[in-house]
Amino acid sequence: MENIEGRFIRKSPDDLVKVGVVVGSASHCYAIWGNNMNPSAGNIRTTGMVMTHVWSLRKSMAIKFAEKYQGVTVVDNISDMIGKIDGVFIDDVDAVSIYPYLAEPFLKAKIPAFVNRPYATSLEKGQYIVDIANKYGTALMSGSTWEYSESVGDLRAKAASIADIKGYVAHNSMSDFYTHGVHGIYYVYAVLKDEIKKGRGRVISASYITPNWRTPNGIVVYQHEGLGSPYFGSILQVAGADGNAYMRIFGTHDGDAEGKIPARPGYFRYNTWNAMQLIIQEMFETGRSPETGEDIMEKLTMFLLAFRSALEKDGAPVYRNEIKDWELSPPSKKLVLDGQPSDIAFSDPYSEEELDEFMKRI
Repeated sequence: MENIEGRFIRKSPDDLVKVGVVVGSASHCYAIWGNNMNPSAGNIRTTGMVMTHVWSLRKSMAIKFAEKYQGVTVVDNISDMIGKIDGVFIDDVDAVSIYPYLAEPFLKAKIPAFVNRPYATSLEKGQYIVDIANKYGTALMSGSTWEYSESVGDLRAKAASIADIKGYVAHNSMSDFYTHGVHGIYYVYAVLKDEIKKGRGRVISASYITPNWRTPNGIVVYQHEGLGSPYFGSILQVAGADGNAYMRIFGTHDGDAEGKIPARPGYFRYNTWNAMQLIIQEMFETGRSPETGEDIMEKLTMFLLAFRSALEKDGAPVYRNEIKDWELSPPSKKLVLDGQPSDIAFSDPYSEEELDEFMKRI
């Protein structure tokens, strides 16, 4: 999934990577990342990217976005950005069920795409995006800020030196599982992905034990393929703990490994939030993705396995074959049965009619 031929070419030292954004009310570009690219008063530029065009399912949101960030032009049709940008952010969790069709025109035009988590509502839709990226040779990425933290790089290196993984414990700071529990899953995968490719670590099943996925507390338990017998790992999905993410990998008597993303680090914006933005910029400039389609799909599999366990199985294990044809509902008021979660993704979700209307237009 790379687009070497159509990569960004810097013609002068102050050239910025031109970025298009597809946003909604729950957009990270609107709330956080935009100030890294188009800084307002009191903020500083921390990337070599600049947002130039915006589109939203609701035009009022696109207008609101352009009013907040200088230099951003609202386009009437999503494809109007093509030929004007070097990369695109698909960043509207309320529209996750139609992400394949939002990303498709850019991937076909060889414009590298960052598709924000949780990436897709089914394996079929997730694979659809990957297949298009592969067909057209376009760089594709989906990720969590946690994946590019210093903690992950350190843990990956330490895990490589462990002769045999016996299991792990981890925790993740979340609001609800849909929008922020997924961070912990991507964190664990980022640490283990090298080991998975060696044949020790692919997920077999997941259990998510929680009284309510819409609010902490709860625990996800994964069964993984091991070198000899399977091993197990757990992610405590918690709030209010002194750490955004943590993981300890248990090895044989020759050692183990642990790492932490602290909740109170100095310069959190630069050390954690901004790290992934620079990786995205690198992808836009070089046309090379930091991950493979297999990486993206394995993260999605881990997310869907755990979610089905909580939604439909009362925490019982769900195996890979049980989500083959399963689809998660997009954010909607019907998912918020008891007033939770409080995340903005559920405050003003799209109606089924709005999503259907977009599908009729493409």
